[in-house]
Amino acid sequence: MINARAIQRDPSSWDKPEEFIPERFEKCAVDFKGHDFEFTPFGSGRRGCPGLTFGVTSTEFLITNLLYWFDWKLPSGDGAILPEKLDMSEVYGLTVYKKVPLHLVPKPYSP
Repeated sequence: MINARAIQRDPSSWDKPEEFIPERFEKCAVDFKGHDFEFTPFGSGRRGCPGLTFGVTSTEFLITNLLYWFDWKLPSGDGAILPEKLDMSEVYGLTVYKKVPLHLVPKPYSP
């Protein structure tokens, strides 16, 4: 078994590996398909995920549509939270999820 979690949080490969910094991938030459072992979400070789292309394409399509058709805001009123007070820490188990759930309010965008 390959410990993907340990590989993806290797301090010799990543600055601040425990922090969520998506900008680090903007100009990164790491191949997300698993050819570089710094980032192996789909496995590699003949045991790699057969639905890789479909999964990535579907996820990109879904997220793009959500971002295009809605403006997203933090809740106001009771339970309001300031953006600088957001807790982005994670809890690890069989799946990874946020320690404190993030609730956003979608507002339909109409061009």
